[in-house]
Amino acid sequence: MTSITQRNAVTKTQAFSDKFAMILSSLCVVHCLLTPLLLIAIPSLAGVALLTDESFHHLLLYFVVPVGFVALLVGFMHHRTLWVVCFGLTGLIVLSSPLILEMLGLGHEVLGENGETVVTVIGSLFVVAAHIANLRLSKRGTPQETSFTSV
Repeated sequence: MTSITQRNAVTKTQAFSDKFAMILSSLCVVHCLLTPLLLIAIPSLAGVALLTDESFHHLLLYFVVPVGFVALLVGFMHHRTLWVVCFGLTGLIVLSSPLILEMLGLGHEVLGENGETVVTVIGSLFVVAAHIANLRLSKRGTPQETSFTSV
């Protein structure tokens, strides 16, 4: 009886983690896309550090990466579908790449402001798609063989 209770707790934790990672990843996109529009529409918002400072994006990443990784790992332990983990990890790496480039001292020189936005949107789409697949596969209830093609 306790193994069923433990499995339900793990499934609920994984579902919450997947949803939370999707929300955080989507916030990165919203921040990147809406900040310039808000600053054009309401120039007085330029003084709001939360909107203009890249530390907001960095702060989101410090939550997106561990939460997303844990959710993908727990989901994989359940459904054993490797492509979901690979897709999600690719998204997390792409989403983190502007920060990684900045830490290497390359900052905006490599991607530029528009490039960072495009990379963030692409990485977020990968992350969200992987977590949607992770949720769907976990809800099936039966583990599958590890493969790149099973869905």
